[in-house]
This record gives sequence, C-alpha cells and structure tokens, in this order.
Amino acid sequence: MSAGRETAGPDPRPSTRNVVLLDAKGDRPNGGMGKHAAHMNGRYHAAISVILVDRRGRQLLQQRAVTKYHCGGLWSNACCSHQMAGESALAAAQRRLYDELRLRTPLTPFARVRYRARVGHLIEHECVDVFVGLLDRLPRPNPKECARVAWLSRGDRHALDPLTPWSALYIDLFGFDAPRLRAMGEDDGAIHDAGTLFKL
Repeated sequence: MSAGRETAGPDPRPSTRNVVLLDAKGDRPNGGMGKHAAHMNGRYHAAISVILVDRRGRQLLQQRAVTKYHCGGLWSNACCSHQMAGESALAAAQRRLYDELRLRTPLTPFARVRYRARVGHLIEHECVDVFVGLLDRLPRPNPKECARVAWLSRGDRHALDPLTPWSALYIDLFGFDAPRLRAMGEDDGAIHDAGTLFKL
C-alpha cells in the first residue's frame, strides 16, 4: 500500500495493514485506517500486547528487528501488535505471538492500558489489551520480526534499556509478580484496568 493511499482516509477492509480505530470516550470500534497513517496522525486505535514469564517471574523480552518501521532495534515485551477488523484481541495476540516468536502457548487476559507516546516521527495512541502466558524456554523467533530474545529479571530492570515506551510502562504498572501470578493462575483473575490515558 502506498503512502499516498494510506493517508487518503479510513479503510474498512480487514487487513494486517489496518488498525481498528476507537472512540476515545468509550473504547468502541469506530472504523479502520492504514496502520502507518494511524501512527502518523496519532489516531486512537486498538492494540494487543503479550507478556511472557517463566515460573521464576522473569519476563521474556524481544529486540525488535531493525527493519521495523518504528522502534526497530529497541527491546520490548514478548509481542505487541494490532487486531484486524472483526478479530478478537485474544485471536490477534495468538496470531502475532506465532508470527513473531513461533510460539503457540495459552494466553490469559490480564490488563487494559491506554497510552499516547511520540516515538520518533510517529505517535502511538492505543488502547491495549494485555495478555500473559507461561514459558519455560527461550523461543526461536522469526528473524524478520525479532533480532534476539532474552530474559529480564527484577534485579536487571534496566539491563536491556532502552525499552519501547509501552514495555517500560507495563513494568512500571505491573512489575514482575502480578504477571507471574496471573500466568500461573494464582491470583483472583480480575482484569487490571489502568484507567485514564498515560502520556509518555
């Protein structure tokens, strides 16, 4: 899709190149737009993120491929992307987890986070459904999506800086214990709604 076509306006066709726009007052779907155009214009849209942990509470980070159109080369949580029109957040999380890390592992809903962050010339303005999963070994990622993977421990909080803004926010909000407890089914199962928009 050319840049000129992306900026022409909302595009309702289901596509991995599109994001689902949201009504900022209620997080309700409100059309679609090309992914790059939405990030250029800071349009509020739906997204997913996956936090993978091991039984010790370490979190899996991936170094995004340098060819990514934004945040290339930065470290981030296990997986992050966008759902297509008509696709559930869980289905999108499972699809992208396989695309990026070649993993099929059970995922559990964990949190909803809203944030806005300028990243280079782009603007992330997202309502993110966050899922957690349990992992016992390092995966072999898709090199087109991910350069490397590594475990991050509580004591190594800044070992892999700089992190993507959203990944750093998740660690600040939830730390290491809450994702581990959810992944292991040892908490109350409530969805953590982080509340109003974070401006990063």
